[in-house]
Amino acid sequence: MTDIATINITEKQLDLLLSGLRYIRSAEKLRVEEPTPEYVRTRTEKLHEIATLVDTLNSSPRKQSAAQV
Repeated sequence: MTDIATINITEKQLDLLLSGLRYIRSAEKLRVEEPTPEYVRTRTEKLHEIATLVDTLNSSPRKQSAAQV
């Protein structure tokens, strides 16, 4: 995944997006299923992708917009 898209979102939108990712991560961790090797592999991959996305969003430069009065 080397392509990076630039999106313009507000801090509030970013917080909402990160909150949703935390919810998805929690739901995946709490999912009850037979721990087959395939399930463990796909679950680990999903959790890794979520963590990578969260890290990317947290480390992306933020544009400073003018203060709204």
